Amino acid sequence: MPKTYSVDLREKAMQFYKESKHKSKTCEIFNIARTTLDDWILIEQQTGQLKQPKSPNVGRPSKILDLQAFEAFVKTTPFTQAKDLIHLFEQKFGYSVGYHVILKALNKMGWTRKKRVFSTNKPAS
Repeated sequence: MPKTYSVDLREKAMQFYKESKHKSKTCEIFNIARTTLDDWILIEQQTGQLKQPKSPNVGRPSKILDLQAFEAFVKTTPFTQAKDLIHLFEQKFGYSVGYHVILKALNKMGWTRKKRVFSTNKPAS
């Protein structure tokens, strides 16, 4: 993951660059890469400030957004395993979540995993 520089360093480097108009010298003095300085110049031109823009969250949500609706959904939906709920959840709520998210939500509701009784050859007494 790339190193995040402080806004203070960015401002100092940009101020020096604006005064000197020399990218290589600015990069050498502040010990930054030329591409980094180019990125900062571009960010300042686009946004007018030097803060690192926030990247949007991508992928599936890490939690269920409406836990009460999920609880009602689980009580009304017949299923045998938690993995059966993944596809049904996506149909009902319109977004997909992972298997572990379903398990966490079921655990919050007080549901536990099924404990299987292993068969043995011992006679019942």
